[in-house]
Amino acid sequence: MAVTIKDVAKQTNLAISTISKYMNGGKVRPENQKLIEEAIRKLGYRPNDNARGLRNAKTYTIGVLIDSLGSQYFAKITQMIEKILKKEGYSILVCCHKDNGAAAKKAIEFLVSKQVDGIIIEPVAGDEDYAVPILHSKIPFVVIDRALGRIKTDRVMSNSTFGAYQATEYLIQKGHKKIAIITGTSQKNPGLLAAEERYRGYLRAMEDYELTLQKEYILEGDFKFESGYGCMQKLWKLKKHPTAVFVSNYNMCLGAMTAIHNMKISIPEELSFITFDDLEFSMVSNPALTAIRQPMEKIAEKAVELLLRRTDGDYTDYPQYIKLHTELVERDSVARHGNVIKG
Repeated sequence: MAVTIKDVAKQTNLAISTISKYMNGGKVRPENQKLIEEAIRKLGYRPNDNARGLRNAKTYTIGVLIDSLGSQYFAKITQMIEKILKKEGYSILVCCHKDNGAAAKKAIEFLVSKQVDGIIIEPVAGDEDYAVPILHSKIPFVVIDRALGRIKTDRVMSNSTFGAYQATEYLIQKGHKKIAIITGTSQKNPGLLAAEERYRGYLRAMEDYELTLQKEYILEGDFKFESGYGCMQKLWKLKKHPTAVFVSNYNMCLGAMTAIHNMKISIPEELSFITFDDLEFSMVSNPALTAIRQPMEKIAEKAVELLLRRTDGDYTDYPQYIKLHTELVERDSVARHGNVIKG
């Protein structure tokens, strides 16, 4: 069996990207150069000169473009992506767009200039023009969490409609009828697929159980802390309070829970509470929060698996649209209310 670059990487304990850089004429640290050359002689590695001359020779680098590392959800997803790719001999370059199309375009141009083998993208909400550089580059890419406008491409995300339905149905089956929702569908946050799907799941559950929608219980946030805080304040200023609230994103959950603490609302005695995204705060909060857990590790695995197939030239099933089921994690923030409705 022919010796490969992966064998050289194993022998030297260096990243494949470092070895590939050296093989393609790039500069590496003198000590790394020595290790590589010794491993090549020992193993008898013979690089493919034809492949080395091609502009699209692999760099064993993957770009990851997300909204912000300040988001616990995307920070964790990125960490998982990096861990999986490292096992495959790849390094990652991380860029953040802050949900800004111009910043996203610059980031993509940067990643293209670095000749990354592929890119995993969390798209900017409601925009697609920034993606033109990657479309022209022909670099494979996979989208996570959101749609890329009208562009059909590989996409991996959780089933947000199903998750929101789970949350709302759970509250209904605990006897709640006056159920509020803090959505991410504000005009400040246009075209965000996950927000629209979660709102749709809430509506479907209310309709399926023949419960009356009350407009004052539907508050439009924008998936940010401040909107969660403000919406919760508005909700509690109503003359007739809901008995339960579903907050459809983690950052808004933090804002809503801060408002709840400041207004001294007792959970779950005065208000039952359920959130989308099950991260650290849900577990350490007092009481611990019932939450919808997204399959983050599975999303990372599927996105990497799909992207590496594309980098190897396998487009037999393009484009793939993978939706993964969420899980309801029951804790202490939801109380039974009145006559319980059985499913």
